[in-house]
Formats: sequence, structure tokens, C-alpha cells
Amino acid sequence: MHDLTVIGAGPAGLSAAKEARLLGLSFIVLERGVAADTVYRYPLGTILFSTSNEVELEAGSLPSDRKPTREEVLAHYNQVAFKKSPDVRCGQQVIDIAGTKRGMEVRTRNACYLSRAVLAAIGGFGKERRLNIPGESPERVSYRFSDPAPFKKKMVMIIGGGNSAAEAAVSFCRAGANVTLSTRAENLYSAPSPESGAAAIKPWVREPLDRAAAEGLVRIYTGCEVAEIGPDSALIKTSEGASERIECDHIFALIGADPDTSLLESAGARIAGDGRPVYNPLTNETTLSGLFVAGHLTREKHIKSAIESARKTVRAIAGGLREGGFSYGRAQG
Repeated sequence: MHDLTVIGAGPAGLSAAKEARLLGLSFIVLERGVAADTVYRYPLGTILFSTSNEVELEAGSLPSDRKPTREEVLAHYNQVAFKKSPDVRCGQQVIDIAGTKRGMEVRTRNACYLSRAVLAAIGGFGKERRLNIPGESPERVSYRFSDPAPFKKKMVMIIGGGNSAAEAAVSFCRAGANVTLSTRAENLYSAPSPESGAAAIKPWVREPLDRAAAEGLVRIYTGCEVAEIGPDSALIKTSEGASERIECDHIFALIGADPDTSLLESAGARIAGDGRPVYNPLTNETTLSGLFVAGHLTREKHIKSAIESARKTVRAIAGGLREGGFSYGRAQG
């Protein structure tokens, strides 16, 4: 039996593993994909929005004079995952968590692990948002920014008003695509409303987007919603009721994502109205004794805070174990 099972090998999960090792806890990390899977899915050469000190797990590990690249961050996280926290098991999708008389039981498709506590650090972006409009299909719409090279001379529509959408529009322009950017926001650079889920566009993303628009490389439609997707076009409508059909070979709907809490909910943890788990803000323990959350699965919005929340949570777990442990899945609160 381990002291702790960590689910997820992203920044928060690896930070938790690092803290557990420092505190002398026995642990295992289970990851359904690869270490830092979200970063791994970024296109090659992507420069992160965050600065080095916000994403690094050890001070001074990344360049301090600029924002790090995808490859630099992956190398750093893999160093932590496989050289300093060697018990990280990738390709292990957790399908069930249950409290038993012996401890917290975590099941994957081919194994079962027993520990005294479980920390879920599965990220806040497990379920990409859908458009929910006629004609939406996997053949016509993608929900992640991918390599733009195959879209040279293609008609591409980007839907979204945040950094990811703006950055994708610029990248597809540079790859030689004909790009349309559509957003519900009346002003692409105004502060977003909480309902939109968009992030304010960073200056270093805004500047190349402005240049591309000025050069006629990208058309920007604000105050619009995509109402329907056809075989080779999309119908957009403005808030005043006007409509226009835009030709497009493919659509990238970069409108955000929400946490996938189905695993926690099936274990018996209570989920709040905002779609995130209910937890003790001092310890991050959920309403199921012995089950904790950290990272973006909590209400931490910035990666640096998400990393620190994982460390704080492991310290709380260590304190609980010293005091006799937990009730192994018993509902509380």
C-alpha cells in the first residue's frame, strides 16, 4: 500500500509527486496519456503564454529571459517525472475510485492500486466545449489547435475570442491558410465577461494578429455567432440579426473547456454548480474522506497557483496521515 496515489502527471500532479518525495511519502502517479499531456498536444515550437517562473517546478530550470517553448517545458517536466519521481506510470487511465476498509482503491483498465489517500490532479480542461449547432461533426470541426502546415491554401475558420484562438489565427496565416476569426465579443480586445470563458488577449499575441488583419491575411468578425455549419461553409449571425455565409474547409472551435469530474462524481464526491468539486479550502479534501483535488480542478486559474495548490494539498495529506489517516471514502460535509 502507498501513502498516496496521484491521478494526473501534469504540472500539478508532478508538483504533488515532488512534494510527496520531499516529505518522505510513498506514492505512485497514474497518467492516462503522457507526462504533461496538455503541453505535449501543443503544436511543435509553440511559445507558452506563461513565463518560466510560472510553469517551472524547480526555480532556474527554464530560461529566465523569455517565455519557454513547448519543447523546453516538456523536457523539464519529463526530467521531474522520470528522473526525480520515477514512479510515474503513463498510459494508465483511471476508471474507478472507491473507499474500502483497507484504504482508497484506484482501478485502471489493467491494474488496481491501494493507498491511504488519493489526490486527483486531472486538470480543468477535460471536456472541450461544443458549439451545439446544426452541421457540427468531427469531420468539420476540431476543438484543439493542431499543426497548421496541412492547411496551406485552405480556408480555415477559427471560432473563439481568447489567446488560443488569436494565436491559432496567426499561426494558420503564417502557414499560408486563408483565415477567418469569428468571436461573440463585440470588441476582441475588451475584458471578457465571466460567461464567455475567454481570456484577455496578451499583448504579444494581439500585435501579430493586428498586423495580419491589417495586411488582409485574416478577416475578423466580432459580435457574431456561428449558427450553422455546411459541407463547405459556415453561417454566422450578428447580434443585430444580419447573417453571412463564410466559405471554409475546416473549423477550429477554440472556445474553452471544462473539467471532467465524472470520475470524482462516480466515487461519491459532491460537485458544485460551477462544475467543479466541493472541497475544504484549507486542505482541498473533497466531500469524500481521503479524496483530494489540486491544480486547475480546483478554482485556481493560474498555473503557478495550481502548482502551489498541489504542494499545499500534499502537506495537508501528510498531516492527516500523521494524525491517523482518513475514513477511506466516507461521505463528509
